[in-house]
Amino acid sequence: MGAEKPVVDFDQHGPRYAADWKGQLATLRGDCPVAWTEASGGFWVVTKYDDIVHIERNPQIFSCDNDLQNVRNGGQGIRIPRNPFRFNLNESDPPEHTALRKLEAPFFSVQALEKWMDLAREILDEQIDTIIEAGEADLIEDIAIPVPAQVTLRLVGVPKDEWRDYMDASLNAFLPTDHPDYPLAARMRIGKRCDELMAERRAKPTDDVISALVHAQIDGQALEHDIAKGMLQSLLFGGFDTTAATSANALHWLSDHPEMHQRLMEDDAYLSKAVDEFLRYFSPVVGGLARTVVQDTELRGQQLKKGDRVLLMFNSGNYDEERFECPAQLDVERRNAKQHLAFGAGPHRCLGAVLGAAEVGIIVRGVLKRLPDYQVDHDREERFPSMGMTNGWLTMPIRFTPGKKLGAA
Repeated sequence: MGAEKPVVDFDQHGPRYAADWKGQLATLRGDCPVAWTEASGGFWVVTKYDDIVHIERNPQIFSCDNDLQNVRNGGQGIRIPRNPFRFNLNESDPPEHTALRKLEAPFFSVQALEKWMDLAREILDEQIDTIIEAGEADLIEDIAIPVPAQVTLRLVGVPKDEWRDYMDASLNAFLPTDHPDYPLAARMRIGKRCDELMAERRAKPTDDVISALVHAQIDGQALEHDIAKGMLQSLLFGGFDTTAATSANALHWLSDHPEMHQRLMEDDAYLSKAVDEFLRYFSPVVGGLARTVVQDTELRGQQLKKGDRVLLMFNSGNYDEERFECPAQLDVERRNAKQHLAFGAGPHRCLGAVLGAAEVGIIVRGVLKRLPDYQVDHDREERFPSMGMTNGWLTMPIRFTPGKKLGAA
């Protein structure tokens, strides 16, 4: 390692980061916004908003590719440690990424998403019906995860009665990929199920993402099975945990701010602004996403060499004082909250951004309406022990005045 590298003690998977990621990142932004850590084999930590956007918009220098066979540019993917298999859409660069993204984009247009937003409302009411008579529930297991998980999986084409298998395969995914408790076996099992569903859709296509991908062509050539499967796995394993985390964090905060509830239930514009601020303040991806430097470059005076790994701290960008005034304050009236980096930027900005934001609003409004006096049991709540990926919760018990199911009301 060259002496010019400013070395810091940083590990996004460590207990220190989990305990105080806001404080640690604030120090880096102020003292050393492009810093080197020896954790996980060594990588650059990038914490300023403008630098993150610059990297996102220049994939020819900062690659997402996960080149497992080292036959392209040697890219090591978007996670540190790297994913053991390639999530093709998320772990590819233009022009490959552009062509692949076009295959899924029609499913995420505003018009196409209307029915899925309606489904989210329907599933939310069904989930609340399962707990409303009891007067207590787990906000995570009973509401925050089931709603976006079922919507995402139905959109993809997974049978509705299988959603819990996929949810279980996502548990412990906040751990580093080389951790003994990382759910690799469960994800491999789901991978085999993807093969089965893809074979079914080849024989009998329907109106879902699986069918679109198994019958897709790029430049007259059929999409390779492994590429289609990797794209499905990106959706299945990345399409709902961030939405669940943001919804849970927002409701956790709102349980102590009842003065906002009525307006959030009645004012669509106010709810929309609140969701943008929730996404900024409760950044769902707190463990960062990685890039690989594929040509030598300079960033804030630091020399980044070909082959170096770079970790983009989107949550730090959302707290950058040069972009957001008083960023440590949650301000629903914030004029530029929509500029948040919760969904990334550039060509890799999350394809499901519109659906994810809508689901957060649907869950928040639905809970406020049907469980108006809910209170979080802070003595029993439990966050993820690692913040290496998602800003989430293991459990969030709530209590409320029992009510009636919709069908019995």
